[in-house]
Amino acid sequence: MNHPPYAKWEAHHRAMPTPGAPEPSLIELMPMLPPGLVLDVAAGTGRNALALARSGRQVVAADFSPAGLRAIRKAAAAERLPIIPVVADLEAELPFAPNSFGAVVNINFLERAAIPRLKMLLHVGGMILFETFLIDQAATGHPRNPSYMLGHYELREMLSEMELIRYREGLTVYSENKSAWRATALARRIS
Repeated sequence: MNHPPYAKWEAHHRAMPTPGAPEPSLIELMPMLPPGLVLDVAAGTGRNALALARSGRQVVAADFSPAGLRAIRKAAAAERLPIIPVVADLEAELPFAPNSFGAVVNINFLERAAIPRLKMLLHVGGMILFETFLIDQAATGHPRNPSYMLGHYELREMLSEMELIRYREGLTVYSENKSAWRATALARRIS
């Protein structure tokens, strides 16, 4: 885990050691997630993991950044929240057994090769909440690398063997008048 993107994110997490606000789509769709153990993929400093734990769920927060995981550990301890930080290079491995989670939350992380493995981590009936940038975002801001953005309806196709509960693509406007082109899906594993 010693190449430029890792170093960039490790420095970012050191500079922002406290979690920000959770993603609005998580807050919107969290009541639909089943109870039980939740995996927060690429958890960063824990903004989404903390919201999930505050809702009464036990959370495994996975990220490659020790600085990010230290921030999660500190925030979870301060609030006595059930979060287990796990160091993992999610581009290379998923150090979890199949059928381990009731839900997987993947926000702003896109590693296409990991999607089939993420789905297999779910119990039958478990759900994945997946949200990240659309290709339209390249024209308006960060990111610009197409490897980190979904094509139109690509997310729907990646989850095609699951029961699609919610799906949307388009411009998301945030409360601070920021906007981003996003694809969001909530899907249930049916077999």
